[in-house]
Amino acid sequence: MTTVLADPPPITNTWAAPALATVVALVLAAVVFAIVRSVRGRTRTPDDFLLAGRNVGALPNAVTMVGGIILYSTVIISIGHIALNGLDAIYLVVAFTIGSVLGVLIYAAPLRNVGGYTLGDLFVLRARERPARIASAATTLVVFTMFMVVMLAAVGLVANRMFNTSSTVNKPFVAGVMFLVGLIVIAWVYMGGMAGVTRILVFKTILMVLAVAVLTVAVMAKYKMNMVHLLNDAQDHAPPNKSGAKLLEDGRLFSKGTTYNSGQDPWVHLSKLVCIAIGGMGMPWFFMRFHVARNGREARQSAGWASMITAAFFQCIIILGLGAVAILHAKNVQVVPEHRDATLPKLVDNLFGKWANGVLGGFALLSVAAILAAVLINGVTSFTKDINAARGRNPEPAAEVKDIRRNVLVIGFASLVLGTAMAPLLTHIFIPTSIDLGASVVLPSLLYSLYWRRFNTRGLMWTVYGGMVATLVMVVFSNGISGDPHNAMFAGLDFKIIDLEPGMISAPIGFLLGYLGTVTSRERNDAGFAEMRVRALTGAVIPAPKAPLARSADTGEPESRTPSEAH
Repeated sequence: MTTVLADPPPITNTWAAPALATVVALVLAAVVFAIVRSVRGRTRTPDDFLLAGRNVGALPNAVTMVGGIILYSTVIISIGHIALNGLDAIYLVVAFTIGSVLGVLIYAAPLRNVGGYTLGDLFVLRARERPARIASAATTLVVFTMFMVVMLAAVGLVANRMFNTSSTVNKPFVAGVMFLVGLIVIAWVYMGGMAGVTRILVFKTILMVLAVAVLTVAVMAKYKMNMVHLLNDAQDHAPPNKSGAKLLEDGRLFSKGTTYNSGQDPWVHLSKLVCIAIGGMGMPWFFMRFHVARNGREARQSAGWASMITAAFFQCIIILGLGAVAILHAKNVQVVPEHRDATLPKLVDNLFGKWANGVLGGFALLSVAAILAAVLINGVTSFTKDINAARGRNPEPAAEVKDIRRNVLVIGFASLVLGTAMAPLLTHIFIPTSIDLGASVVLPSLLYSLYWRRFNTRGLMWTVYGGMVATLVMVVFSNGISGDPHNAMFAGLDFKIIDLEPGMISAPIGFLLGYLGTVTSRERNDAGFAEMRVRALTGAVIPAPKAPLARSADTGEPESRTPSEAH
């Protein structure tokens, strides 16, 4: 994915139906406003506003989890990627599916049973509260900032592809759409809180799944439901690749020379697959879906159903990618990376005509806006809960709800200004960077917190900040920032050192630093681990014995206390 205001090469847009797309978008916006207003009276307490009262059923929660995976990059760009690179691109969507299974096996039930609102509510069971809360806020808000910027850029991409027929970017129009959609999203979150966001995600997911299902059936119908004939045509009509690899063979992304000016192939693509598989579900805004479930059992059910729906959805994406190259042929498949998102609209135009792209444009805009809403409420939750706890503030529920609403406006407007200001840059690097942070910061800190008795404050600090610094430093010296004239944020510069996905290296570093930090500290909190295990397995809160606290040999401060000991 690129950023639309960064002047991508011109392309003749013959598929867009801007008038119809605008009408569909306005109708959908009106429907969503009605949905949000219907839950406005259910946001009277912090639990109501931030977690929908922890009363979201397993099935709707599963649908919202699927909606969190349906991004501009995982649908529209992935279809163009598969049409161009075949089997090697299919591995990417398989990696996303593998990542969704980790949510079932590792995260879902324990996180819901522990309770709370953010990662910090787990961290404080294993570490001193103030550093634990700050670490949680730092992780969440860094990922939040990057995702908000990228999702606003995705709004611009949809506006340019589906609401505009110009061969070049109409920058004032695109920037205006980005800002308007951002304001609408802020209004949605302000009015409806998590209950409203949940219903928006359900609505968006149903529309996108139906659209993809209809397109998949249409593609298969062209081949009389014969998958073998479709695969043969895809192979025969695929654009040539400099590696000589066929579409349905390994090599289009694994061969040497695939990555610009790099000697690190084929490990570059492999490292991306590994990081997506282990870090894709490490997004803090995705974890919030576990907290809104009624209990740990339903959280696990939600994650299980979501992984199955995701697998079926991505199977359809694979069929559409291969069907695009089979039906459109090589000359109509976009080989320029900046234009891979034009392949799906061309396929829709071929199958149904421009009117269908008008409908798809409205659906796509709603889809991106729904993700913006989910990310925004996650950032607001972390800022409100973690920062307040770190400062020792415990406001009354009514006052806290006022704080939450104010934070929605402040953080929403600040993110909107930042995202619009960064629109001229190639910010696509922020999505893999967020995934890398999920692999190098969130995954090790969660696994250690949940399953290692010795884990302590120093181990948490070294995991979070060490993994984060290692990731960000390697990103700065990666081909996403410089050294690639087509895809780098600063295409005219070249100070890159690494082409591998940074998370491939920083994830082991995060685990190692967490281990070293823990074993070099004398702090130990067996009571906190015992309480955490009881809560993670059962959801029950067992008051810990009130005993004098030992002082940490590292800092002289009282050792970490469990929440039960604090009362």
